[in-house]
Amino acid sequence: MKLLVISDSHRNTDHIKYAAAQAKPDIVLHLGDCVGDACELQRYLPDTPVYMVLGNNDYRPGIPNEILLTQENVRIYMTHGHIYRVKAGLQILIEKARQQKADIALFGHTHAALLRQADGIWLMNPGQMMRHDEYFPATYGIIAIENGNFKCDIASLF
Repeated sequence: MKLLVISDSHRNTDHIKYAAAQAKPDIVLHLGDCVGDACELQRYLPDTPVYMVLGNNDYRPGIPNEILLTQENVRIYMTHGHIYRVKAGLQILIEKARQQKADIALFGHTHAALLRQADGIWLMNPGQMMRHDEYFPATYGIIAIENGNFKCDIASLF
């Protein structure tokens, strides 16, 4: 199973559609800041489940601030990150992920891609999808899950 993780698309639906075409995911996870883009991607990929959380620039009733998703016994915690002040550090997010017994904690908000392990939890920020140039690459995350094992990667859009 392959999960595409995107964040901070800020109305650049061309980039997220391109990432989906590259990744060919089974599931898409959008970590906020323009969840309307995730809704458009849902129409573009009608047979692919799309999960989304609100970002600090989102105002859509009915969409949660966080989701705990389990796929093949892998627990994935999703949030945009602003409510855990991730720009100031990751300790609050790590504690929340630990409380959720998450294997992976996904967040956005900083626009900077990050993939590392802390306290036994994989932390992934897929970066941003709103623009792409030599100084500010558009990136996304990939989580591959097979038989309860997983591997996380960050990929560049172009």
